[in-house]
Amino acid sequence: MLTVFQICFFVGIGLIVLSFLFGNFFEAVGIDGLDLDFDFVGLNIYLPISPVLMMLFLTVFGGIGWILIDSHPHMWILLVIAIGIVLGILVCSLVFFLVMKPLKNAENTSAPNPEDLVGIKATVSETILNGGFGEIRYVINGNSFTSPAKATNGSEIKAGNDVAICWIENYVFYVASLDDI
Repeated sequence: MLTVFQICFFVGIGLIVLSFLFGNFFEAVGIDGLDLDFDFVGLNIYLPISPVLMMLFLTVFGGIGWILIDSHPHMWILLVIAIGIVLGILVCSLVFFLVMKPLKNAENTSAPNPEDLVGIKATVSETILNGGFGEIRYVINGNSFTSPAKATNGSEIKAGNDVAICWIENYVFYVASLDDI
């Protein structure tokens, strides 16, 4: 049984190392995880399953089993397996809820949708030239962004003036001066 725990440990470590070496390979091929929701008699059970958590579980399960068999050779093998499973699930749950979930939430809220930007106030950071382009700075969700901008009427808007974002086309923000509105 020691061999099974060692294989689990080294396969888990090997997969984690490969995951770091190949970067976001799992996300690139669309295997970024599977979130399962079950509703049993009013009890909502949420099971986050992802390749990273599976690798972590294998590593913890194998490592705990290996340590317990080495340190307590007369311990009942089913107890060793149960302790390995429980600690593997505990560590995976802690990593998911304390690391992965907050990072995923932060990732989803950092970039605004273009529809959310129309109508908000911005400040010209580089003068928008007559019939040409400039740059605006705007704040949304507590984050500051800069974008290329063009005046809707083609006139020049000096740096420091406040503008409103009217629409976005091909990543260019069309703005109108608040003095003209």
